[in-house]
Amino acid sequence: MAQYTVTAFRWSGTGYNAQYNTSYTAVITDDDAYLNGNGDSNETVSIDGGPSYVTNGAPYDINVSFTDTSGTPHVETFYFFNVNNSWYFIPGPGSAFTEGATLGSYQSHTTAPTLYSTITCFVRGTLIETQNGLMPVEMLRPGTMVRTSDGSFKPLRLPMSRKIRPAELRANPKLAPVRIVAGALGNGLPKRDLLVSRQHRMLVSSKICERMFGQTNVLLAAHQLTVLPGIFEDNTQEDVEYFHLVFDRHEVIFAEGAPTESFFPGPEAIKAMPAEARAEILAIFPQIQTWGFVPEPAFQIPTGKLQRKLVARHLKNNRPLL
Repeated sequence: MAQYTVTAFRWSGTGYNAQYNTSYTAVITDDDAYLNGNGDSNETVSIDGGPSYVTNGAPYDINVSFTDTSGTPHVETFYFFNVNNSWYFIPGPGSAFTEGATLGSYQSHTTAPTLYSTITCFVRGTLIETQNGLMPVEMLRPGTMVRTSDGSFKPLRLPMSRKIRPAELRANPKLAPVRIVAGALGNGLPKRDLLVSRQHRMLVSSKICERMFGQTNVLLAAHQLTVLPGIFEDNTQEDVEYFHLVFDRHEVIFAEGAPTESFFPGPEAIKAMPAEARAEILAIFPQIQTWGFVPEPAFQIPTGKLQRKLVARHLKNNRPLL
Protein backbone atom coordinates (compact mmCIF):
# COMPACT_ATOMS: atom_id res chain seq x y z
CA MET A 1 0.00 0.00 0.00
CA ALA A 2 1.28 3.46 -0.88
CA GLN A 3 0.30 6.84 0.49
CA TYR A 4 -0.19 10.03 -1.52
CA THR A 5 -0.49 13.34 0.35
CA VAL A 6 -2.17 16.18 -1.54
CA THR A 7 -3.76 19.57 -0.94
CA ALA A 8 -7.51 19.37 -1.58
CA PHE A 9 -10.48 21.75 -1.57
CA ARG A 10 -14.00 20.81 -0.53
CA TRP A 11 -16.62 21.30 -3.24
CA SER A 12 -19.22 23.59 -1.69
CA GLY A 13 -22.72 24.55 -2.89
CA THR A 14 -22.86 24.74 -6.66
CA GLY A 15 -19.07 24.92 -6.53
CA TYR A 16 -18.60 26.97 -9.67
CA ASN A 17 -18.11 30.76 -9.57
CA ALA A 18 -17.14 30.51 -5.90
CA GLN A 19 -14.08 31.60 -3.94
CA TYR A 20 -12.26 28.89 -1.98
CA ASN A 21 -10.55 30.15 1.18
CA THR A 22 -9.93 26.83 2.97
CA SER A 23 -7.75 23.92 1.88
CA TYR A 24 -7.34 20.46 3.40
CA THR A 25 -4.55 17.91 3.60
CA ALA A 26 -5.84 14.65 2.10
CA VAL A 27 -3.85 11.45 2.64
CA ILE A 28 -4.86 8.83 0.08
CA THR A 29 -3.89 5.21 0.73
CA ASP A 30 -4.14 2.84 -2.21
CA ASP A 31 -2.81 -0.48 -3.52
CA ASP A 32 -2.45 0.71 -7.11
CA ALA A 33 -1.31 3.82 -8.97
CA TYR A 34 -4.79 5.06 -9.91
CA LEU A 35 -7.48 7.23 -8.37
CA ASN A 36 -10.42 5.08 -9.48
CA GLY A 37 -13.16 5.39 -6.82
CA ASN A 38 -16.19 3.12 -7.25
CA GLY A 39 -16.04 1.93 -3.65
CA ASP A 40 -12.54 0.46 -3.97
CA SER A 41 -11.96 -0.87 -0.44
CA ASN A 42 -8.20 -0.44 -0.87
CA GLU A 43 -8.54 3.23 -1.79
CA THR A 44 -9.14 5.27 1.36
CA VAL A 45 -8.82 8.96 2.16
CA SER A 46 -8.21 10.78 5.43
CA ILE A 47 -8.95 14.52 5.51
CA ASP A 48 -6.84 16.66 7.89
CA GLY A 49 -5.86 13.63 9.95
CA GLY A 50 -9.47 12.46 10.46
CA PRO A 51 -10.93 8.96 9.97
CA SER A 52 -10.19 7.10 6.74
CA TYR A 53 -13.11 6.58 4.35
CA VAL A 54 -13.35 4.49 1.22
CA THR A 55 -13.69 6.61 -1.93
CA ASN A 56 -17.15 6.39 -3.53
CA GLY A 57 -18.30 6.58 -7.13
CA ALA A 58 -16.26 7.33 -10.23
CA PRO A 59 -13.77 10.19 -9.91
CA TYR A 60 -13.99 13.10 -12.34
CA ASP A 61 -11.24 14.91 -14.18
CA ILE A 62 -12.91 18.26 -14.85
CA ASN A 63 -11.54 21.11 -16.92
CA VAL A 64 -12.59 24.32 -15.18
CA SER A 65 -11.77 28.01 -15.63
CA PHE A 66 -10.56 29.89 -12.56
CA THR A 67 -9.00 33.15 -11.46
CA ASP A 68 -5.93 33.02 -9.21
CA THR A 69 -5.25 35.38 -6.29
CA SER A 70 -3.50 37.89 -8.56
CA GLY A 71 -6.54 38.09 -10.86
CA THR A 72 -5.01 36.06 -13.70
CA PRO A 73 -7.46 33.73 -15.54
CA HIS A 74 -6.66 30.04 -16.21
CA VAL A 75 -8.29 26.85 -17.51
CA GLU A 76 -6.91 23.69 -15.88
CA THR A 77 -7.82 20.12 -14.98
CA PHE A 78 -8.98 19.42 -11.42
CA TYR A 79 -9.27 15.92 -9.95
CA PHE A 80 -12.52 15.26 -8.07
CA PHE A 81 -13.18 12.41 -5.62
CA ASN A 82 -15.94 11.59 -3.13
CA VAL A 83 -15.38 10.51 0.49
CA ASN A 84 -17.96 10.29 3.29
CA ASN A 85 -20.61 11.80 0.98
CA SER A 86 -18.55 14.94 0.30
CA TRP A 87 -16.80 15.93 -2.92
CA TYR A 88 -13.24 17.28 -2.91
CA PHE A 89 -11.00 18.41 -5.74
CA ILE A 90 -7.22 18.47 -6.18
CA PRO A 91 -5.46 21.08 -8.37
CA GLY A 92 -3.03 19.63 -10.91
CA PRO A 93 0.78 19.90 -10.83
CA GLY A 94 2.05 23.48 -10.96
CA SER A 95 -1.47 24.88 -10.57
CA ALA A 96 -1.87 28.52 -9.54
CA PHE A 97 -5.06 27.53 -7.71
CA THR A 98 -4.41 28.26 -4.03
CA GLU A 99 -6.50 29.49 -1.11
CA GLY A 100 -8.30 32.65 -2.17
CA ALA A 101 -8.66 31.61 -5.83
CA THR A 102 -12.09 31.74 -7.48
CA LEU A 103 -13.33 28.74 -9.44
CA GLY A 104 -15.07 29.68 -12.69
CA SER A 105 -17.18 27.64 -15.09
CA TYR A 106 -17.25 24.00 -16.20
CA GLN A 107 -15.55 23.25 -19.53
CA SER A 108 -15.47 19.45 -19.95
CA HIS A 109 -14.80 16.25 -18.00
CA THR A 110 -13.82 12.58 -18.12
CA THR A 111 -14.31 9.73 -15.64
CA ALA A 112 -11.30 7.60 -16.58
CA PRO A 113 -9.07 6.48 -13.67
CA THR A 114 -6.28 9.00 -13.04
CA LEU A 115 -2.63 8.22 -12.33
CA TYR A 116 -1.60 9.61 -8.94
CA SER A 117 1.65 10.81 -10.49
CA THR A 118 -0.37 13.41 -12.41
CA ILE A 119 -1.91 14.92 -9.28
CA THR A 120 0.52 14.45 -6.38
CA CYS A 121 3.76 16.11 -5.47
CA PHE A 122 6.31 14.58 -3.12
CA VAL A 123 9.98 15.51 -2.91
CA ARG A 124 10.45 13.83 -6.29
CA GLY A 125 8.22 15.88 -8.59
CA THR A 126 8.90 19.27 -6.99
CA LEU A 127 8.60 21.89 -9.72
CA ILE A 128 11.63 24.15 -10.24
CA GLU A 129 11.54 27.37 -12.28
CA THR A 130 13.87 27.17 -15.29
CA GLN A 131 14.44 29.08 -18.51
CA ASN A 132 12.18 26.48 -20.18
CA GLY A 133 9.38 26.84 -17.63
CA LEU A 134 8.53 24.66 -14.64
CA MET A 135 10.41 21.34 -14.54
CA PRO A 136 10.26 18.44 -12.04
CA VAL A 137 13.48 18.44 -10.04
CA GLU A 138 14.37 14.90 -11.16
CA MET A 139 14.36 16.10 -14.81
CA LEU A 140 17.06 18.74 -14.27
CA ARG A 141 20.42 18.06 -15.88
CA PRO A 142 23.85 19.72 -15.77
CA GLY A 143 23.58 22.91 -17.78
CA THR A 144 19.85 23.44 -17.15
CA MET A 145 19.32 27.18 -16.75
CA VAL A 146 17.55 27.76 -13.43
CA ARG A 147 15.97 31.02 -12.29
CA THR A 148 17.71 32.64 -9.31
CA SER A 149 16.75 35.40 -6.90
CA ASP A 150 18.57 38.14 -8.83
CA GLY A 151 16.21 37.56 -11.77
CA SER A 152 18.77 35.83 -13.98
CA PHE A 153 19.15 32.18 -14.99
CA LYS A 154 22.21 30.25 -13.83
CA PRO A 155 23.50 26.92 -15.17
CA LEU A 156 23.11 23.92 -12.88
CA ARG A 157 26.49 22.28 -12.34
CA LEU A 158 25.42 19.04 -10.70
CA PRO A 159 22.13 17.45 -9.63
CA MET A 160 22.40 14.81 -6.91
CA SER A 161 19.83 12.68 -5.13
CA ARG A 162 19.57 10.30 -2.23
CA LYS A 163 16.69 7.96 -1.51
CA ILE A 164 15.83 7.34 2.15
CA ARG A 165 14.41 3.85 2.62
CA PRO A 166 11.56 2.99 5.05
CA ALA A 167 13.97 1.28 7.47
CA GLU A 168 16.14 4.43 7.61
CA LEU A 169 13.10 6.62 8.28
CA ARG A 170 11.97 4.35 11.10
CA ALA A 171 15.44 4.30 12.63
CA ASN A 172 15.94 8.06 12.31
CA PRO A 173 12.69 10.09 12.22
CA LYS A 174 14.72 13.27 11.64
CA LEU A 175 15.23 12.10 8.06
CA ALA A 176 11.51 12.67 7.40
CA PRO A 177 10.69 15.75 5.31
CA VAL A 178 9.09 18.98 6.43
CA ARG A 179 5.86 19.72 4.56
CA ILE A 180 5.10 23.35 3.74
CA VAL A 181 1.43 23.46 2.77
CA ALA A 182 0.44 25.57 -0.23
CA GLY A 183 0.25 29.24 0.83
CA ALA A 184 1.79 28.68 4.28
CA LEU A 185 4.72 31.07 3.68
CA GLY A 186 2.43 33.93 2.67
CA ASN A 187 1.72 35.69 -0.62
CA GLY A 188 0.19 32.45 -1.97
CA LEU A 189 3.49 30.57 -1.66
CA PRO A 190 4.37 27.86 -2.12
CA LYS A 191 1.90 27.35 -4.96
CA ARG A 192 1.64 23.65 -4.10
CA ASP A 193 2.69 21.68 -1.04
CA LEU A 194 6.49 21.68 -0.84
CA LEU A 195 8.52 18.97 0.91
CA VAL A 196 12.13 19.61 1.92
CA SER A 197 14.60 18.10 4.37
CA ARG A 198 14.71 19.45 7.93
CA GLN A 199 17.90 21.45 7.42
CA HIS A 200 16.99 22.79 3.98
CA ARG A 201 16.68 26.57 4.19
CA MET A 202 13.81 28.75 2.97
CA LEU A 203 14.09 32.46 2.27
CA VAL A 204 12.23 34.73 4.67
CA SER A 205 11.62 38.27 3.44
CA SER A 206 9.90 40.74 5.75
CA LYS A 207 10.02 43.99 7.69
CA ILE A 208 10.69 41.94 10.82
CA CYS A 209 13.87 40.60 9.18
CA GLU A 210 14.90 44.14 8.35
CA ARG A 211 14.41 45.31 11.94
CA MET A 212 16.30 42.34 13.38
CA PHE A 213 19.16 41.98 10.90
CA GLY A 214 19.33 45.21 8.93
CA GLN A 215 18.40 43.39 5.72
CA THR A 216 15.11 42.21 4.25
CA ASN A 217 16.11 38.63 3.38
CA VAL A 218 17.53 35.80 5.49
CA LEU A 219 17.61 32.02 5.20
CA LEU A 220 15.96 29.79 7.83
CA ALA A 221 16.05 26.00 8.23
CA ALA A 222 12.71 24.34 7.48
CA HIS A 223 12.49 22.64 10.89
CA GLN A 224 12.60 26.08 12.57
CA LEU A 225 9.34 26.95 10.78
CA THR A 226 7.28 24.03 12.10
CA VAL A 227 5.73 26.13 14.89
CA LEU A 228 3.84 28.02 12.17
CA PRO A 229 0.44 26.96 10.79
CA GLY A 230 0.64 24.72 7.72
CA ILE A 231 4.30 23.70 8.24
CA PHE A 232 5.03 20.38 9.92
CA GLU A 233 7.21 17.28 9.92
CA ASP A 234 5.52 14.79 7.60
CA ASN A 235 5.93 11.28 8.98
CA THR A 236 3.41 9.72 6.57
CA GLN A 237 5.96 9.06 3.82
CA GLU A 238 7.04 5.43 3.35
CA ASP A 239 10.26 6.61 1.74
CA VAL A 240 11.58 9.88 0.41
CA GLU A 241 14.09 10.99 -2.21
CA TYR A 242 16.00 14.22 -1.62
CA PHE A 243 17.50 16.17 -4.50
CA HIS A 244 20.46 18.54 -4.16
CA LEU A 245 21.10 21.16 -6.83
CA VAL A 246 24.71 22.37 -7.03
CA PHE A 247 25.64 25.66 -8.72
CA ASP A 248 28.94 27.52 -9.00
CA ARG A 249 27.94 29.39 -5.85
CA HIS A 250 25.18 29.21 -3.28
CA GLU A 251 21.94 30.47 -4.89
CA VAL A 252 18.32 31.10 -4.00
CA ILE A 253 16.11 29.38 -6.57
CA PHE A 254 12.34 28.84 -6.80
CA ALA A 255 10.59 25.57 -5.90
CA GLU A 256 6.79 25.50 -6.27
CA GLY A 257 7.16 29.28 -6.64
CA ALA A 258 8.79 29.72 -3.21
CA PRO A 259 12.36 31.04 -2.80
CA THR A 260 14.65 28.38 -1.35
CA GLU A 261 18.34 27.57 -1.30
CA SER A 262 20.48 25.50 -3.61
CA PHE A 263 23.06 23.12 -2.12
CA PHE A 264 25.24 24.92 0.44
CA PRO A 265 28.70 23.31 0.74
CA GLY A 266 29.10 23.79 4.46
CA PRO A 267 31.25 21.31 6.43
CA GLU A 268 28.26 19.56 8.03
CA ALA A 269 26.55 19.07 4.66
CA ILE A 270 29.71 17.66 3.09
CA LYS A 271 30.35 15.36 6.05
CA ALA A 272 26.79 13.98 5.93
CA MET A 273 27.03 13.02 2.25
CA PRO A 274 27.68 9.44 1.10
CA ALA A 275 31.35 8.87 0.20
CA GLU A 276 30.72 8.69 -3.56
CA ALA A 277 28.73 11.94 -3.64
CA ARG A 278 31.31 13.65 -1.43
CA ALA A 279 34.09 12.63 -3.81
CA GLU A 280 32.10 14.00 -6.76
CA ILE A 281 31.55 17.37 -5.08
CA LEU A 282 35.20 17.67 -4.06
CA ALA A 283 36.34 16.80 -7.60
CA ILE A 284 34.26 19.68 -9.00
CA PHE A 285 35.00 22.12 -6.17
CA PRO A 286 38.48 21.23 -4.80
CA GLN A 287 38.65 24.57 -2.98
CA ILE A 288 36.27 23.10 -0.38
CA GLN A 289 39.20 21.05 0.94
CA THR A 290 41.38 24.15 1.33
CA TRP A 291 42.22 24.92 4.94
CA GLY A 292 40.10 27.78 6.22
CA PHE A 293 37.57 27.58 3.36
CA VAL A 294 34.30 29.29 4.35
CA PRO A 295 31.46 29.11 1.79
CA GLU A 296 29.62 32.37 1.14
CA PRO A 297 25.84 32.10 1.57
CA ALA A 298 23.46 33.76 -0.89
CA PHE A 299 21.84 35.57 2.06
CA GLN A 300 22.54 35.78 5.77
CA ILE A 301 21.99 32.58 7.75
CA PRO A 302 21.25 33.57 11.38
CA THR A 303 22.16 31.34 14.31
CA GLY A 304 19.57 28.81 15.44
CA LYS A 305 18.62 30.99 18.41
CA LEU A 306 18.02 34.03 16.21
CA GLN A 307 16.09 31.93 13.69
CA ARG A 308 13.72 30.82 16.45
CA LYS A 309 13.36 34.42 17.67
CA LEU A 310 12.50 35.62 14.15
CA VAL A 311 9.87 32.92 13.69
CA ALA A 312 8.39 33.68 17.12
CA ARG A 313 8.01 37.36 16.20
CA HIS A 314 6.27 36.45 12.93
CA LEU A 315 3.93 34.15 14.84
CA LYS A 316 3.20 36.70 17.58
CA ASN A 317 2.46 39.48 15.06
CA ASN A 318 0.65 37.16 12.64
CA ARG A 319 2.90 38.23 9.78
CA PRO A 320 3.66 36.05 6.72
CA LEU A 321 7.24 34.97 6.05
CA LEU A 322 7.10 36.35 2.50
